Amino acid sequence: MKKTIILSATLLTFTLSSYSQSDSNTIENQFNTLISQSNNWQNYKVVEKNKLQQVQHNVKDSITGLQTTIRQNNSALSQQKMSIDSLSNQLQVLQKDLSVAIEQENNLDFIGISTHKSTFKIIVWSIILVLLLILGVLFIQFKKSFTDTRDARKKQIDAESELEEYKKLALEREQKIRRQLQDELNKNKRN
Repeated sequence: MKKTIILSATLLTFTLSSYSQSDSNTIENQFNTLISQSNNWQNYKVVEKNKLQQVQHNVKDSITGLQTTIRQNNSALSQQKMSIDSLSNQLQVLQKDLSVAIEQENNLDFIGISTHKSTFKIIVWSIILVLLLILGVLFIQFKKSFTDTRDARKKQIDAESELEEYKKLALEREQKIRRQLQDELNKNKRN
């Protein structure tokens, strides 16, 4: 009797330890353990009902756990898809805003007309060159007018001095002629 109790206790301890290890094992390992520990009867395997129920319970737990994991993964996947869609929409909006900002930066309002910066630069430099050209032409005309005016003043001064000299000569001549006339008149009166 003692032998059967010791044998039963040892077998029970061995069985419980193997099942506690089988909980941490995979389902396939649990089935392999169940088959290896079952008895043979003719061409069949005889499995203890409690061991079969334990494996069935472990399989249900595994299936339930996997289904929960699948649901969580599906939920996370749908949240990630929503997040990706939201981020895609935000990216499109930001790209549109960026293109508008770049367009506004590259364009200037000039006299109420929106023009590109390079066009504006060409217009400004063209205006500057035309103004410089006009300034150059005006400077040359001023210099020519100044030179002509100076020459005309010099000629006027020369002409005035010649006129003064001519007047002096004419006055002297007239005075000389008057003296001669007076002298002649005086001579004629004396005679």
